[in-house]
Amino acid sequence: MSVVRAMALRAVLGQPETLSQHQPDSARRTWMMVCLLFLLGVGLRVTHLDLKTAWMDEVSTVIFSLGNSSYFLPTEQVVDLEALLRPLIRDASAAPIDSARYLLQENNHPPAYFMLAHLWMDWFTADGAVASLAVSRLFSALLGSLSVPAIFWVAQNTFQSSTAGLLSAAFMAVSPFSLFLSQEARHYGLGITLISLSLGCFVVATRAVLTAKTPDWLLCGVWVLINAFAFANHYFSALTFAAEGLVLAAIAIQQVRQRRLATLWQPYWRPIYAVAAATALSIFLWLPVLLNFHGSPQTTFLRESGPLMRWINPLAQTLAAILTSFVTPANFFAQTPFDFVFIGVTILLTLLFIFKFIPALIKGAKSLNQVPQGHIGLVVVGGFWVAMLGIFAFICYVYGSDITRGLRYKFTYYPALMVLAGGIFAQYWQGRSPRAPLSVSLPFSRRRVSGRRFVQFTWVAGLISALMIINNLAFPKYYAPDRFIPYIQTHSAHPIVLASTEKVFEQPTVIGAKFLSLAWEIDRHFSPDHASSGWQVAPQFFTLKQGYGTDQPVTQRFTRLVNQLSMPADVWVIRSEIDENDPLIIEKPEICQLAPETPQGNKGGYLYIHFQCGANVS
Repeated sequence: MSVVRAMALRAVLGQPETLSQHQPDSARRTWMMVCLLFLLGVGLRVTHLDLKTAWMDEVSTVIFSLGNSSYFLPTEQVVDLEALLRPLIRDASAAPIDSARYLLQENNHPPAYFMLAHLWMDWFTADGAVASLAVSRLFSALLGSLSVPAIFWVAQNTFQSSTAGLLSAAFMAVSPFSLFLSQEARHYGLGITLISLSLGCFVVATRAVLTAKTPDWLLCGVWVLINAFAFANHYFSALTFAAEGLVLAAIAIQQVRQRRLATLWQPYWRPIYAVAAATALSIFLWLPVLLNFHGSPQTTFLRESGPLMRWINPLAQTLAAILTSFVTPANFFAQTPFDFVFIGVTILLTLLFIFKFIPALIKGAKSLNQVPQGHIGLVVVGGFWVAMLGIFAFICYVYGSDITRGLRYKFTYYPALMVLAGGIFAQYWQGRSPRAPLSVSLPFSRRRVSGRRFVQFTWVAGLISALMIINNLAFPKYYAPDRFIPYIQTHSAHPIVLASTEKVFEQPTVIGAKFLSLAWEIDRHFSPDHASSGWQVAPQFFTLKQGYGTDQPVTQRFTRLVNQLSMPADVWVIRSEIDENDPLIIEKPEICQLAPETPQGNKGGYLYIHFQCGANVS
């Protein structure tokens, strides 16, 4: 009887039989493997953190993490590099509450990550120093690395298998999707970890409900805290909670059909109701903040798409999110024939991988479904994943906001995909012979490899993809100031002035992030203090506001600032939109003219207008 009770307890708490107390050696080996995989995940995520340039979202994250405002950016005046970087300079008097205050005034994200990052930046940044991009990214990388042991726990409990847990952790450690999110100075690395933990609590509680056992109240309390923290980290976490609720609702409906309505008042449902109510309360507390951003330009960009792409994009982006969870081709900026060949080869290999990988996943899922514990895991986590896809489809096709345009938003269901992969790969892992049922044929060949070899090949493909990401051969930043800066140096005959126009709206707005990404790169790798920086003289900068709160036309203010410059000068104006009626096309040729060779264009993702200014311009 004691053995039966122990097995029942393991069923309720989700403790796999393979890790029970009478197998201490197996448990010890398993946890050693988890630790090694965690160290691998950490090692990959902290490598070359300063290699890629900062992009505008990272800039805004660092501004608020320092307890600064984007409106610290000097406007309507000509300044040097140090003055321009004021929003990225640490002020020791700033506190975590300043991070929250400025964030809620100017951005549409909750403040949990930014307040924690403020403490982190305080520890590693001297007062009055420009923030380090590597230090900023390190915080996210470490938090994202915690998803490796977290996903082991989730997959282990989902399929009652330590093998499934280890394989999920192994693929999470090298996953390109997780790696590129964790290496950004953003809150998505933490988001993946928190969603993994929420999913784990959901799995344990749901398995208990399926066996008519009362979920542990302590576990449910931790679940609520994780959900509250996850929502305070990113509002889209609510989509995860909604999908968990849909799965539990489907289970409730099934139980009502089998046991009538009274089953919903059974003791094992009460902790679930408590979690739902407490989680909903933790969300409603943020309602005033959410309403403040209704109509903000930061919440409406997802509606900007043509009618055809509105239908195609969500499908393509979702497929891309699934595939990049495991492998990615190289997609960096190619400059040499070797670069083009390398990219072409990786694309070809990726296509071959997809050709074999997707059918293998489907076949493995069918095999997993025939195993009792595998079937339960597929019902719970597979049902959650399908519910998430349905929620995304509803938002994209019914509500009209294509949230798949931001690949990063897949953090809301990405951990479930890794859990399912662990369960499926665990089925293949059992096959040691190419003649076993779960073997895979090689492309353009009659030869087959064993299921275990297929898992190993897939993991190595993920590892190679991870190595390409950390060496900037995949998932490059959209903006490339390291390309734009040498370009303007090469195409300028006079001292250089960089300018920007920043749109200001009545709703909360972040300004200057794109312009500061350029200035930050100059400070990092093209500092005027270094002889090899490429500057004839130190560049100057100025920023003009456009839109809400501005009275004078931008052309008039532009002319006023240009007249303050030492002439002649090459003025490069960063613009978000350029057309023939742009107000920056100066009507007074004695002040400025469009440069004859590079008047306007796009370099490194920066749209620009290039003026040559001075009394001697002809």
